[in-house]
Amino acid sequence: MPASAPLRMVKFVAPDPSRNGLPMKRKQVQQACGACRRKKRRCIHAELAEADDAVDSSLPGQPSPVSVRLSSSVSEPVFRPLDDDGVNDKPQPSRFVGDLNPEAIFIEATASASSRKKAHVGIWLSSSGQPSNLIMSRPLLIVDQLLIPYVREHCLSCLPPDDDYEKIKTIYLDRVHPILPVISVAALDKTPNSPCGIVLRQLICLAASADPDAASRLRLRNKGPDRLTPQVFSNTLTAAVRAILETSLITDRVIHIRALAMLSLYMQPTCAEEADLPAQLGGRAIHHVQTLGLQVLRYDTPNCDDDVHNLFCVVWALDRINAAVYGRPCLMHERDIGVDLEACIRTRPPCFRLFLLVVRWLDQVIDLYRPGPSAEASGLDKAASIDLPILEAMIVDADALKVPSSLIATIETFYHAVIILSCRLPRPGSMSAATTLPSPSANARRSLAAERITRAVSDDDLSAMPFVPYAVSLALSVEYRKMRHGRLAMFRARSIKAFRRSCELLRKFDGSSWNAKVVAGLGERILHEMERAATMLSRDSGPTMPDASAADDGQRRPADVAVTPSSSADLSLAISDEHVFSYIDPSFNLDAVEDALEANLDITLPLNWADWGEFAS
Repeated sequence: MPASAPLRMVKFVAPDPSRNGLPMKRKQVQQACGACRRKKRRCIHAELAEADDAVDSSLPGQPSPVSVRLSSSVSEPVFRPLDDDGVNDKPQPSRFVGDLNPEAIFIEATASASSRKKAHVGIWLSSSGQPSNLIMSRPLLIVDQLLIPYVREHCLSCLPPDDDYEKIKTIYLDRVHPILPVISVAALDKTPNSPCGIVLRQLICLAASADPDAASRLRLRNKGPDRLTPQVFSNTLTAAVRAILETSLITDRVIHIRALAMLSLYMQPTCAEEADLPAQLGGRAIHHVQTLGLQVLRYDTPNCDDDVHNLFCVVWALDRINAAVYGRPCLMHERDIGVDLEACIRTRPPCFRLFLLVVRWLDQVIDLYRPGPSAEASGLDKAASIDLPILEAMIVDADALKVPSSLIATIETFYHAVIILSCRLPRPGSMSAATTLPSPSANARRSLAAERITRAVSDDDLSAMPFVPYAVSLALSVEYRKMRHGRLAMFRARSIKAFRRSCELLRKFDGSSWNAKVVAGLGERILHEMERAATMLSRDSGPTMPDASAADDGQRRPADVAVTPSSSADLSLAISDEHVFSYIDPSFNLDAVEDALEANLDITLPLNWADWGEFAS
């Protein structure tokens, strides 16, 4: 067999932009080199040198075709933020490499089998050598022209002073980042004064602002030297980040994913109309993840670092959390994920790994609430509960024994919230919902989980994670169900005490959770109505409890009845009486309130707390 020609004799002709993509014309050589003259054959050496010079001079920003051929980063892109500050005043031109182009043949030949896209007819390459899907689409020109001056003047300056920022950054890195590493630590100080760097710093401040230790550092340069409340600080940063993202100042799609994920977790609605905005922002983050194809990028790909896979896991976990909190279907399904999720989770840091293991069980719990055919139609009995493993075993499995206790306690609170959801009850509002008792094991698990949540929030130094107030609201709903439908006075009295304690704990999250503020106001209103009804019940002169017809008499329940200290002993007994709800003012609409608190335990349908926004004031 004849020996193959050496590789150096192969020539790749670059396309000529002036000839609509046709190959560059070959220049005629006036005189052959000495070696070719002696051998009396056609000389190609001078042509190779001149063609290489022409390629280098005509395409200064392009990698040579040979370098593209030897690199697999074209079909399997390096998902890292754009260099410098990510600011592009002009759209970057792209180049399409079709399948009929010889260059595309070598690109496909050097790409891994899992990364080839047989259904496509080519690939777009930007002038910087990065795939165009890494770059965000530009907004409308007129919108950009109107927003950019405002953003440069008011939004890019929305940062704390340097000393306050360093303290807030320390809080974030110690108490938030180990559980949810949304922001890449390596990218924080890379370009701190660029729009990308400013947005990342703003997101860190937004996440850490809910921590009580950061209360004394909540100042902004564009708001003067006065200290701000957590709510004002959070809303100002949220508005600034959202405005920056709507311009062309940041074109890196990875930065947009980080920003949208953090906003979905920590932004708080300012009115009832914005109640679903966090879930909407989370959906946008998932859209960008799927645009980049991170759901099919293997975790062991050599040109993809841990920060990218951390980001994928964060968005996957965010999808499950939003599905539970906002009653929405999951947008990322395991059947559409090419990543080995279990293997990817095993390679995460211990604290983050433990959190993802709990989210993995939440993913299975969500299956209990998926709509589907009834048992009569399908012939299958739908499971009513899922048994979760012991938390300590999960800690050992995640190699998280050396994780700080405050972080473990925070994840434990989330774990008990998942346990409460793992016991499915009939749909709220149905006839069987109020009369159906949970199974003995489910009832014990839910009661114990609710107690553990309130104890952890009261006694432990928890991180300011958004699922903590949600867990307290679940505990409040569990105690309300026991208080409302319990038959034993002693158990009802315990539930009332625990219900009151949950309301007090939710009040601690007024500045960081709009939903917590609404649920706390709703619970306090229920207690107030029960106290007024108990006052009427204790003053009833009859030796027996009133029947329903007597309780329906609106004249026996005046709205201005006050509770006096002298009757506190009788009131404590009367409020735990099972007939006390018959005396509640009918204008309060107790049935609707019960449906809302019961629906908090059912994540099938979206529960819009905006309908109860009057209790947030």
